[in-house]
Amino acid sequence: MPANQNDYDFIKDKIHVMKETYPSLREKADEYVLSALVVKASYYKNPALVLNESDFANFIVDGQYDGGVDILLSDPNSESSNMIIGQSKFYQNITFDDAVNAITKMVLFYKDMIQGHYEQVNDKVQGRFLSLYSEIGEESKIAFVLYTSAPKGGIRKDRLEKKFREQFSDSSQFELSVLFGSDVVSEIKESECRRPTVELGKIKLDKRDNYLEYGESAAIVNVSAFSIKSLYAQHNTNLLSRNLRYHVSGREIDKGINETIRDNPDSFWLKNNGVTIICDEFKIDGKEVKLKNFSIVNGGQTTYMLHKSKLITESQDFYLPCKIIKTDGTNEDEKNLFSLEIAKATNSQKAIRPVDLKANSPEQVRFSQTMREAGVFYQTKRGEVVPREFKPAYLNSDLSEVGKLCLSGIFQMPGTSRNKPSSLYNPNYYNVIFDGNQTQIAKICKELLYVDYYFRNAFLKRFDSENRNQPDGTGRITFAHNARTICLAFVVLASRYYQENIQGETLQFIFDSSRSEKPDPHVYESMKNLTGIKWLLPPNIFENKDNYEEILYKLFMHIINAGSMCYEMAVRYEEGLNATNYLKKDKNYYGILQFQWQSLKVAIKETFDAIV
Repeated sequence: MPANQNDYDFIKDKIHVMKETYPSLREKADEYVLSALVVKASYYKNPALVLNESDFANFIVDGQYDGGVDILLSDPNSESSNMIIGQSKFYQNITFDDAVNAITKMVLFYKDMIQGHYEQVNDKVQGRFLSLYSEIGEESKIAFVLYTSAPKGGIRKDRLEKKFREQFSDSSQFELSVLFGSDVVSEIKESECRRPTVELGKIKLDKRDNYLEYGESAAIVNVSAFSIKSLYAQHNTNLLSRNLRYHVSGREIDKGINETIRDNPDSFWLKNNGVTIICDEFKIDGKEVKLKNFSIVNGGQTTYMLHKSKLITESQDFYLPCKIIKTDGTNEDEKNLFSLEIAKATNSQKAIRPVDLKANSPEQVRFSQTMREAGVFYQTKRGEVVPREFKPAYLNSDLSEVGKLCLSGIFQMPGTSRNKPSSLYNPNYYNVIFDGNQTQIAKICKELLYVDYYFRNAFLKRFDSENRNQPDGTGRITFAHNARTICLAFVVLASRYYQENIQGETLQFIFDSSRSEKPDPHVYESMKNLTGIKWLLPPNIFENKDNYEEILYKLFMHIINAGSMCYEMAVRYEEGLNATNYLKKDKNYYGILQFQWQSLKVAIKETFDAIV
């Protein structure tokens, strides 16, 4: 950014670039395009994440009767489907009251939506909210985000946070982020600077030749905070390319680091775990360490906070512990595995996502290859770029998505897959999916990806259109938008029942499970047995997408109609029950199957007889 260019002008230039890059944005107002810009910069930094032009029309809801929100998005970096509710303000100046009003509007919008006051917003906002909220589970967060091109000025973020917390009796599930002009600029710059490694760099020590050696492969030093800050300013998130994650905002940790920097920087060495650097080569020369092909694999949080602090300068410096480790391995795979083991062992400041720990595991590498043979690009590492031929959403996937689909479909746990997706990492489920008959699972997953894609991108639009003007339209639409996982589960159940993989005894175990919070153990034993299952729908029908989708539509409608009837009965006996909470419980899915089975089994036979 030129020295004389302020944040507002920088952002304005980037808005212009967005309009040039994406034709659909060229006629849009600058504030609308700002929403597209900040989402791209904040949530699509990872080059493995595909952002299509059509996505802007989905997550930007700014317009008449939008309820006071501009952005509705499911965080693509989150395993637990965190929901993003955002506003963007293309202002040159903003006041504290302006910010509070924007935050309050978003909160009131959220409260209105969960109470069913859909009449206050347009159909697009209603549908978008229902689809996103239907994926919220007990592990999910609702994140409210305010973006503005205006400078922070004298506005205190802690006061905004306090105003935000006052609006919830229990705010543990809710988060607030406010990004002013300089914050937005930083996000944009980070998103534009992704490279796989840092080739050369150096750090400054506290004293000449003050280090503790561990053979020739490692050393411990006291590193200058300013030199770490400078490295991040130069390389941004590339400095963390081999870390298990980039900076993840955490109020308490960030607050503690900031307080130590501000109030007692000399104690930083004592209170902070420091950083761990892994590299191909390092050389200690006086008060410098020269590094080659290096990355910080532990201390990403610390590194980011040092970079953000205005209190750290060359003249106002302090030191923190730093472990430097030479990469072990003769090839790239061995080096990656070594880096992963070091990163796993040294990270302790914030919980690591289970998916990160599996990135380079042998079964994931094998499964990736098996999925590729089935025609799907399966990402095992963050940062993998999806090849052009696999750009359609149903042709690329990752561990988290495959795991959720399999929990719903193979294991018949549609409530668990959305409410507690971390269950996937239980070896009972994980090993069946990723370390069993991978060829069979990959073929099933390929179909599940398309079934899921069809539900999200075509079925709901058709369903909404057909039901919007019906007397009970609002209720049916709300239920359908929450029914994705039971639709996935039912398609698999119907297929397995028709192929006689699931029979009477297993069905009875499923029906019995409708009376308890946990399914009968026999359900798991039956579900993991996929003997004889080679497809969900016959391969010949899969080649014709129109016919395939028509069959899916029929199966979806069968379970939605059956589920709606059971839900309506349940509402009479449970005050305050809504479709979202009803479908978060596996036992309610089992109850739908039990009470509607006679009609469902006839529908299954008729549907499959017509195509086999």
